[in-house]
Amino acid sequence: MTQDQTLHYWQNMRIAMEAAGETSSAIYKRALAISQGLPDPLAIPETAHPSP
Repeated sequence: MTQDQTLHYWQNMRIAMEAAGETSSAIYKRALAISQGLPDPLAIPETAHPSP
């Protein structure tokens, strides 16, 4: 999936969730942040991965 396709997916997810009145879930907050160009609030920081 390209970056544009990913952005489009999250924008559609946000619109659908808003239309359904579902705006309190973590998935909605993720969709909102990503569609606004903000960092993914559910992403695991790189520093959290242990080194091999």
